[in-house]
Amino acid sequence: MIFITVGTQLPFDRLLESFAEWRDSRSYSGEVVAQVGEDSRFTHPDMQIVKTLSSEEYYHWFCQAQGIVSHAGMGSILSCLDHSKRGVFMPRQYALGEHRNDHQLDTAKAFNGQYPSLAFCSDKQALFTALDGLINATAEQEPLSQPNQNSELGRRIAEYLGLKGHVS
Repeated sequence: MIFITVGTQLPFDRLLESFAEWRDSRSYSGEVVAQVGEDSRFTHPDMQIVKTLSSEEYYHWFCQAQGIVSHAGMGSILSCLDHSKRGVFMPRQYALGEHRNDHQLDTAKAFNGQYPSLAFCSDKQALFTALDGLINATAEQEPLSQPNQNSELGRRIAEYLGLKGHVS
């Protein structure tokens, strides 16, 4: 099962539509639950679409998911690390009217390459590649929540999350 979350502040139909295109092109038949926000107009006949979720409902779907697909919000990123979930993230872009500034692009740049279980995608093709990897991944292929041990950012995040045993 894949859980998609776009946050609660703004719609992110570009991510949802790109995911739907990937799903249809790959004939992915697994369950998909998508939290799309109040202002989203996105629909898909083969996905469970919800506007908002309570915290309890959110973590119910989050914890059941094989992987998470999300905007590049810090809450989603840290939740993936905290719960050892694979995540595919696409930052919202100011130039496309998706956010008030480009802080999600900055977040994606800072995290990119730091954790093998997290993929950051700047465009639809990168998203498709990351989603293919998400579906094909197994626990034996790559460890989850392992920061790049040479990364200061990775070390600091691991310390913050209490993952000190995962870094040297």
